Parts: sequence; structure tokens; C-alpha cells
Amino acid sequence: MLKTLDVLLVVLMLGAAAWTFGQKYSAEAVEHQIALLDRKIALEKETIQLLDADWSLLNQPSRLEQLAKAFQDTLKLDPTDPEQIVEPNQLPSPPLPVVPAAEQKPHDRFAAVDRSKSR
Repeated sequence: MLKTLDVLLVVLMLGAAAWTFGQKYSAEAVEHQIALLDRKIALEKETIQLLDADWSLLNQPSRLEQLAKAFQDTLKLDPTDPEQIVEPNQLPSPPLPVVPAAEQKPHDRFAAVDRSKSR
């Protein structure tokens, strides 16, 4: 009986050790995936910084002015007049929707049908 219990406990201990090592290796695999994702995130952040710097260079007013002058004939761009800049409350209100005449009074159409029945 004592030998059986010893064998059972050794088997249980080996099973627990195998499960622990399995958990350790799966945790290491997850850590490896996290490290890969961290590297990808860092690369994306670096790419975003480079694109932001590129965008800043492309949007320099002096560069845009040179391009506007170079392509004046094609683009036909004119400088903005101060009168063109207005406050939001100075903008015209949006147009009111136009309702077609047929949809304005549908009840009149039915009233004509009712009057014809009453005759």
C-alpha cells in the first residue's frame, strides 16, 4: 500500500512538473509575441514621425508659394482677399427644401375622389 502511494505521488509530481514546464513554455511564447508586437509598434511610431516630418516639409508656405507660382497657368490660383474671410454667423443660411406640387396637397387629390363618389 505504501509503495502504491509513493508511485502515485511520484506520477502526480511528474505530471505537475510537466504541466508547469508546459505553462512556462507557453508563457515564453506569449512573451515572444508581445516582444514582436512591441517592435512593430515602435517601427510604426517611427514611420509616423518620419511622415509627420515629411508633411511639415511639404506644407512649408514658401514651398507652396513657389509651386503656386510655377503652376499659375494651370491652377489659376489667386491670393485670398480679406473680404472673402467671414464669421460663421455671416454665412448665408442653407436653402429650404423645395416640395413638388404633387406632394404638397395629397389630401386634395383624395377629396376629389370622395366628391365624385358623393354625386
